[in-house]
Amino acid sequence: MNIIKFTYQPPISGDFEVFLVGDFNNWNDKSHPMKEEGGVYRLDISLEPGRYHYYFLCNDKLILDPDTATEILDNKLYSVIEVLAEEDFIFLVPFKIPNNNQFSEVSIVGDFNGWLPNVNKLIAENKYLKTCLFLDKGQYQYKFLANGDRWFNQSEIDRNKIIKVNKKLSPNSVIKTRINDYLSINKLLLKSISTNKLVFKNDIIKFYRYSNNLFECMVIIPNFPQANITLYLNSKAYKMNFIASSNYNTSYHQIIEIQEPDKLYNLQLQIKLNDILLYANFKEMSNQQNLTSLFVPNAFDIFHLDLTLSKRIIYQIMPDRFANGNLAINPNFEEEYYLSSSIEPEKASMEKNQEYYHLAKWEDIDILRKNPYSANNDPDWFAFYGGDLKGIKDKIPYLKDLGISLIYLNPIFRSKSPHRYDTIDFREIDHHLGDKKLFRDLISDLHKNNIKVILDIALNHCGIDFFAFKDCLENGNKSDYWTWFDWYKWPLPNKIDANFSAEDYYQCWWGVKDLPEFNYDLARGPKDENKIADIELAQVNVPLVNYLLESMKMWIDEYDIDGFRLDVPEEVPFWFWQLFRASLKRIKEDIYLVGEIWNDPKDWLQGKYFDGIMNYHNFKDPAIDYFLTNKISLHDFINKLSQGLIHLPWSASKIQMNLLGSHDTIRLRSLANDNLDKVHLTLIFQFTYVGIPHIYYGDEIFLAGNKDPDNRRPFPWDYAKDSTSIDLLNFYKTLINMRKSYQLLSEGYLNFIGHDKLLIYKRLNPKVSDEIIIIINNSGKSLDISQFISRYPKAILKSMTGNIINQYGYYIGESK
Repeated sequence: MNIIKFTYQPPISGDFEVFLVGDFNNWNDKSHPMKEEGGVYRLDISLEPGRYHYYFLCNDKLILDPDTATEILDNKLYSVIEVLAEEDFIFLVPFKIPNNNQFSEVSIVGDFNGWLPNVNKLIAENKYLKTCLFLDKGQYQYKFLANGDRWFNQSEIDRNKIIKVNKKLSPNSVIKTRINDYLSINKLLLKSISTNKLVFKNDIIKFYRYSNNLFECMVIIPNFPQANITLYLNSKAYKMNFIASSNYNTSYHQIIEIQEPDKLYNLQLQIKLNDILLYANFKEMSNQQNLTSLFVPNAFDIFHLDLTLSKRIIYQIMPDRFANGNLAINPNFEEEYYLSSSIEPEKASMEKNQEYYHLAKWEDIDILRKNPYSANNDPDWFAFYGGDLKGIKDKIPYLKDLGISLIYLNPIFRSKSPHRYDTIDFREIDHHLGDKKLFRDLISDLHKNNIKVILDIALNHCGIDFFAFKDCLENGNKSDYWTWFDWYKWPLPNKIDANFSAEDYYQCWWGVKDLPEFNYDLARGPKDENKIADIELAQVNVPLVNYLLESMKMWIDEYDIDGFRLDVPEEVPFWFWQLFRASLKRIKEDIYLVGEIWNDPKDWLQGKYFDGIMNYHNFKDPAIDYFLTNKISLHDFINKLSQGLIHLPWSASKIQMNLLGSHDTIRLRSLANDNLDKVHLTLIFQFTYVGIPHIYYGDEIFLAGNKDPDNRRPFPWDYAKDSTSIDLLNFYKTLINMRKSYQLLSEGYLNFIGHDKLLIYKRLNPKVSDEIIIIINNSGKSLDISQFISRYPKAILKSMTGNIINQYGYYIGESK
């Protein structure tokens, strides 16, 4: 039996009932409830090897697992998972005999090749004849055949008694393949198998083009420890550098400058594994065939990335909750879209779909956990606090002193709510935040202080007061904008009460009535349209797409912003993001495009869509699970991190947004249960790992907060009264200064060093001798690390006693 871990994280805050439903429990809707821990729903179950179909049931809503493949079964789409057995692997079995120059030709024959000669030939290398066969699990008989007439077995070779005998008169040698004895390859990776050659389903060699002459080659092969890999383009050799290794895969890369990209090149990969030499091209791997492929550099489009971003530090700000710089523009709720929703209700009287927008006192945070006006113990979703752009501008010295060099602003567009994802106008700044001139001045001042700015935008949906949606409400299908949305029923009822279900009338995000979704593809429903990658297959809603693209271009042209963070991009068609990227990169090549992707991001970072993602899946989630909640082992933690590096171009890995918390997650302090030592370890990891460190406003002064909206508390600018806040703020500054002082921490390769208790990894550059080691103790035990200190004697940052690193201790040292 295998223990399989299932996890699901809803993209919206709230209390949910989540169940795991699949063929392993006869599709029983309620037999496998998932337990919520820190906003993530989990369940571990035992499964025999096999192929299983399943889905999550979240508040009776069917959800596919974003982390696994899907498959159609009986005309329905399901998530699918493979639980592997030993039979699901191919084994690399090496054979070697001394080369005494007696034989012109030697092959290995056995029941794995029908006892046919010359099928599996041995190749001369130094003093030996060698080969490696790709074999299924099993027991095999074999012999060696030399010059077509001399047979000998393994025992005779080992005793140096190779004798001439008649066919098969001496005993056959026997070999048994087992998973712990030989290198193995997961069969799921393979399209076809023979004893001499493997054909992979996907490319094992990938190229990315960053300029006319600059290319990155990535090699993704099965997990072969200590492989020596060389790429050949024509006769020129390039040594490949190790990136990462997980349970099943290992990746390597090299940056290559090609002076003549218009030429054609012969490509070959050579993989040296101790006594095994393998050859590969884009999709094939052989033990003896001299495989090559044709490489055409000019066939690759340029993947425009701002590689300098790896040196920056990101700070995320929710404008309403950061700082109030102009009391005169505080929300007064006189706009028509508030109408009766600004009238104070009786205490404990508000029902579902009832709203009360109001201005709260900056220090009044209890309402974010329990709204005194709600009849259902709901939090207060409707409280504004008055933060604005002037407040951000006033705090530039604070941000500069902290070491921030990139601001990620949650939405600033005209909206009804304090979070402002319910956009009323994509081309207007909310007047309770400031005006266009103030925003230009803010961008200018930030740029003068070497701080870039990216804006948060939701292009899956708008607000119910968006001009096009309002026109539809008034004019029905006679509206020019009717096709911009998916309608099911019209008109809406005059009274929006507790029984109103918006999804009965129009497509809206997660059933939230205030967030109607856009209709991008006139030929498909809202779920099917998102899967289309080729714009030629879509019936494009041209007026809608043009409006959105022109709106985004405006923010670059008129305000010189530096990028966008794209909200829920999986719920927008793939083809749109390709168009979006091409349109914006033509205006500003180094613009930073970041997608809010919670699951495996590899398909989004191949040059067509985004430069980076919010790294929930391969950074935030494993970091929280290992350091703060102890949900995963050290081995699983490293494996999860490595999976995130393997399938991405190395250049892109260095500019991922590595967050530990955001406006959608429980705050760092609350997840750690106020354990500052745990937070310290997590931060050390964040600032020494591959990618851009991200700080959610307030985390640096130990701001607490549970689920949304409690995690969106106003920044307490009287934090200096709390010594813990000051200590943590100074710790952040120390880590930021350290990262800026040591280029290896933002640019260097990463190698994990195997240890059963300590998290140990190096940042290094193969071209120079300098290395940095990071040792973090989350084991619960005190351990001696003198062997590492002797090799890395120059301490950069440490918390330990002599050579002993205690629980929650750490050591960062340099090799010279």
